[in-house]
Amino acid sequence: MKPSVLALLLLACGCTLAQPVHIGMPLGNSEFKQKLQQQLAQAYTALGYQPQFIALPSQRRFRLLKDGLIDADLFRICQLDEIHPELLVVPVPLDTLRLNAYSLSADKLVNWQQRSDLLISHIRGFKMAEQQEFAGVRVLVNNDQQAFGLMLQGRVDLVLEDSRTAEPFLTQQAELASITTQQVADFDVCHILNHNWQPLLPALTLQLRQ
Repeated sequence: MKPSVLALLLLACGCTLAQPVHIGMPLGNSEFKQKLQQQLAQAYTALGYQPQFIALPSQRRFRLLKDGLIDADLFRICQLDEIHPELLVVPVPLDTLRLNAYSLSADKLVNWQQRSDLLISHIRGFKMAEQQEFAGVRVLVNNDQQAFGLMLQGRVDLVLEDSRTAEPFLTQQAELASITTQQVADFDVCHILNHNWQPLLPALTLQLRQ
């Protein structure tokens, strides 16, 4: 169908084509992610946009967002614009995530930030973990399977992960049943936009506050 004919048909029926918004989100399924998807979908739809969610690895998702190849990220820490001023944080905390340190040895969690002998793993692009300073060696991986798999092999000592992501994974791994946990920090998370979407920021902020 020619665009001109399509436009006439849309005009005749009073229809419009909603502008798509491409929103990156974490891999895997969780109730937390589904809840935020629904919340963001309702907000964008109410503003006349069509949200399209794309599951991607954290680091790749972040790179695409900065380059403008996706329009938004489902959630990141609310302080992200302090580190990356080219991004826009929608100033409405969506929820709070708890960063934990996990280890098969409780002894390794004692003063772990000051111990240079420890190997500490977390997912690439995971900003809550990237902000943590410690004396040990940082080991970057692509997913929780790799991080905790390295721990089981004795190749890393600690894993940094948020509790809502880690705990459903850990309950399915019988060999990790005896893992020890230590709370590191709590972070509010917000929806993030590429700077090209600056005109939408006020309306989206109001929508998410409702």
